[in-house]
Amino acid sequence: MATEILQGKIATGLGKAAGFTEVPWAKAAFRDVLGTDPYPGTVNMIVTSAESLSAWARVKSATPIIIKPPQPDWCDAFCYKAMIAGKIPAAIVLPDVAEYADDQVELIAAVNVRETLSLEDGDTVEIEIYETSAD
Repeated sequence: MATEILQGKIATGLGKAAGFTEVPWAKAAFRDVLGTDPYPGTVNMIVTSAESLSAWARVKSATPIIIKPPQPDWCDAFCYKAMIAGKIPAAIVLPDVAEYADDQVELIAAVNVRETLSLEDGDTVEIEIYETSAD
């Protein structure tokens, strides 16, 4: 996969990620992907253009970093390394569930992205997604 650029609008999520990013096994897995502890929670972006939706589809067809949960009945998460607004190293976390919205991108980072970039719901943001190798 070549580096891809996505643009979208910041949106409020369901509020479940803060607890999940603090679960010890998940925190350790995200630390491996980010290289640092994740901030509790995620930032959600809704992809708004046809061009970005096409890029997002290409990303999802590439080989991700796979996070496997300790329980076999829990879903895997696919991760892709990214950069938010050219400033914040991050990772996209895509749960392997059928009902996950095609236009939603959920990101983890070491900092509170909304606070760091002064973002609110509806603000446009750009993320750059890097090719990952599944070593």
